[in-house]
This record gives sequence, C-alpha cells and structure tokens, in this order.
Amino acid sequence: MAEKKRKSIIPDMPGSEKVHAPEPKHDQVTDIDKLIEPPSKNVMEGINAASIEKAVKSSNIPMIIMIFVMLVFGLIILYSVSGPDAYGQFQDSSWFLTRQIRFTVAGIVMMFIIAFIPIDFFRQKWICISAYVLSLGLAFMTLALGVGREHGASRWINIGPIQLQSSEIIKVALIVAFAGYRSLIARLRSEGKIKPGKTRRARLIINTAVEFIIPVVFCILVDVIILLQPHLSCFIIVAAVVFMCALVSEISLKSWLTGLGVLAVLGGILGALVFAVMPAAKRESFMKNYAHVFKRIAIFTADEEELDNEEEGLTRDDTRQVDNAHNALGSGGMWGVGLGNSRSKYNYVSEAQNDYIFSIYVEETGFVGGVLLILMYMVMFVMCVIVCWRAKDVFSRTIATGCTALIFVEVLMNISVELQVIPATGVTLPFVSYGGTAQVTLLIAYGLILSVSRSGTLSLERKKRQAAQRLMKPGART
Repeated sequence: MAEKKRKSIIPDMPGSEKVHAPEPKHDQVTDIDKLIEPPSKNVMEGINAASIEKAVKSSNIPMIIMIFVMLVFGLIILYSVSGPDAYGQFQDSSWFLTRQIRFTVAGIVMMFIIAFIPIDFFRQKWICISAYVLSLGLAFMTLALGVGREHGASRWINIGPIQLQSSEIIKVALIVAFAGYRSLIARLRSEGKIKPGKTRRARLIINTAVEFIIPVVFCILVDVIILLQPHLSCFIIVAAVVFMCALVSEISLKSWLTGLGVLAVLGGILGALVFAVMPAAKRESFMKNYAHVFKRIAIFTADEEELDNEEEGLTRDDTRQVDNAHNALGSGGMWGVGLGNSRSKYNYVSEAQNDYIFSIYVEETGFVGGVLLILMYMVMFVMCVIVCWRAKDVFSRTIATGCTALIFVEVLMNISVELQVIPATGVTLPFVSYGGTAQVTLLIAYGLILSVSRSGTLSLERKKRQAAQRLMKPGART
C-alpha cells in the first residue's frame, strides 16, 4: 500500500493515463517554501499597502490642490505684509514667515493624518466626550490663567515654552463633540432605545430635551465661559458654528422652536437674577471688562461731528487704525502699488500681519488681487459645501458643516471688518494671517472635511435617491 502512494518521477508515456497531483493551497506556506521563495509583496506589506493605496485613490485631489494653493498664496502675502514689523521687532524681516512655515508644515502633517483616518473613527464615544472635556477645560483655564489682557481679552495660555490660543482648539473640539452627540442620539433612536412619550406633549418634551436643549446647553456653557474672558469675537463664532451644526443634524422643526423658546426664557430669567443679586461694585467691574467692546462699537457708529466733539469721549486717534486700514483698501486702485510696496504696513496699521492683512494685501495688489483672493475662498467654499451635501449620515454631515462654517465665518468677519461693514472684532483671515494655533487648527478642520469627503460621502446617484426618499416623506418626524 505504501508503494502505491509514491509519486513516479518517470514522465508518462504518450497515450498512458495521467495522474495529477492535488493543487497546493496558496494560503498554506511551509517553512521550506519561505526559504526557497521570498514572500510576495502583498504578504510583506499586508493590509497597510492596500489601505494606503485605497485612501490615496479615494482622496479629494481638487480640494487638496486648493488648500496648497491657498497656503502658498497666504505665505507670499504674509511675507510681503509683515516684513517691516518683523524687522522692527526682531531685526529679521522674515521672522513671521519662517515661524508660519513651521506651523503650516505641522498643520499639513496633521491634516493628512486626519484625512486618511476614516471619519467613523471620530464618532467613538470616548473621542466625543474627550473633545467636550477638552473644550470646557481650556475655556476654564483661559479664564483663570489666560494672558493677553493688553488686547482686551484673555486669549492665550502658556504651557511651558508654548503659547496656545485656546479658543481655536475649542472651536474644533466642540464641533466633534456636538456631532458625536447627535450621531449617538440618531443611533439610539434607530435601535428603539429612546422611548417616545405616550402623549403628544410628552413626545414633544422628550424630543426637545434630547435633540436640542441638552447639546445646545452644553455648548452654551463653554460659550458663556468664553464670553466671560471676555472674548466676544470667539463667542460669536462658536455660536454661529453651533447654530450651523444644529441646523443640519436632523433636529425637527418643533424641537427647534420649542427649544429656542425655552432657552430664551430661561436665559433671560437667569441673567436678570444674576444682575439683580450681583453687588454694584462687582457689576461695575464686570462691565469694565467689556469696555473695549463698547469702544469698538462706538468707533464703528461714530460720525464726523462726534469725533470733533471732545465731550463724546472719542478722538480721531481712536479711529486712526480703522481709518488707515480702510484708506489702504482704496489706495491700491485697480492693480495695486505692487507686492512689498505698501505704505500702510509701516506702523500706520497695527497688527498688519493679523487682523488687517487683507487691507494691506489689497493696497499692494489692488481691486483685482482682492477679488482673486475672494474667488479662491469661494471656490474652496463650494468644494466644502458639496462634501457637506454628499455626507452619508448625521455625524459626517455635522462634522463637515461645522468645519466649513468655522473657516468661512472667520473669512466673512475679517473681510467685513476691513470693509467697515461690522465693528472691529480681532478675527484673523484663515490661511493668510499670522498665527500658529489658528493655522494648525484650521488645517485640522480642513482635514476633517477631507476625511468626510474620502470616507463619509455617498455617490451622486445614491445621494439623489436619498434626497428623493426624504421628499416623499414630509413630516415623518415630529
């Protein structure tokens, strides 16, 4: 019997019956096989190579190209605008540029890391809770230990040799926390773990509390702490971003209206009680913290007669910075005075590399340059809105919408200030103004949008079908 199982080494003669050996299984590799033949490329690289290749193929290349164009454009503008101030302070005309390049590189690395992580990874409960705790903790730390009162508010915290503008981190962290909460509620509803009330009124109360009041109150808590720093511009931005997140996170209209009414009444009563109980000296000290806010509003609304009347408390020196920034916008004409040739950046406008960089840029490049930069922002905005529209679920849509709102609310506020549409706010121009924390966190926000674009969107055909199905069921949710 043993001899019958042996394989013959003599080839079969023509016409003889062939005996085929069983095919070896490819998934069974012996030690001898490893010595004879090295493992294939797939075996060596495993899932990593396949996942990386898939991630690259699914990346939104136009959006990546757009952010690189914007960053390079911003660095050129920053170098042109910040040279005199950098040389005056540090005897190095490229001081702001070199530091901004470091921040930009760090931000790009983090952007790509986040972009190649599936967006579903960030919906984990521990990430969302950690994001909220981080935002709340940073808000309290800045209120208690913040520096920067010379600018009217405590906006920075020192961690060893590093100085962080905590508000920039808070904005992104709150978006992740809010999106995670709304995603959790949507999942619990689909699993039937949130029991609707037996009566119509009970259902309305439960829906309003769970969908609207709880997440918005948690965000308001952080926003009020920011207001107490006081940091009014960040307060407005956070409020606008949370509003946009709530708008797209599938909260029913009844919950919206009921929740807004409840919060308005409770907020009014609570505010009145606090001011009534607060001692007069404490109330006066509290109002002094917002003196810079009232002064900016007064400067914005002042006319020529008020500036000429000393009894009004305003002088032309108070409005010098705003007036010079506005004059710089007009002095560029159609084509500008040329890159590097601005006159206003020589201490006529303070913080030229931050708040008023758009005015100096328009002075150097003219109306054409200003329109070109605005068009670049508009193209980027359209790309981001497309990602928001194609998002596959509540979490992806809320993340993409919140990050998009964060970037472009700041763009609108900065340009509106320099066009004298709104009072001065101290908001920088995204991807253009100097600022390390802002540059890194905005690139992280953009990375989250890229992550949604890569792993959190539906195809155009499926999205159209999904939208059609929603239109066929109006009023399904109450």
